[in-house]
Amino acid sequence: MTRKIPIISLKDFETKAKKTIVMKSLVENITVGVDLDLESVNIAEIKNQDIFISVPKTEWKAGLENALDYYIKTEEYEECSKIKNIIERL
Repeated sequence: MTRKIPIISLKDFETKAKKTIVMKSLVENITVGVDLDLESVNIAEIKNQDIFISVPKTEWKAGLENALDYYIKTEEYEECSKIKNIIERL
């Protein structure tokens, strides 16, 4: 199975301009990581830099909790439910 990760510019990453895209990638890829018992997941690639943003398994819960806060603020409660389920599986 091929996982797709977003490719974002360094400027967009630094200014958090693509936060929605990164949060979605974080949740999707951690879900795959849990399913496949991976040790880390890539969530984005920095354009023209050959740099990948990876999240190690030890940081998944904190990352998901940040995503949960984000989706609560944006009132996307269906995503909140998915995230809570993933956290319970960790």
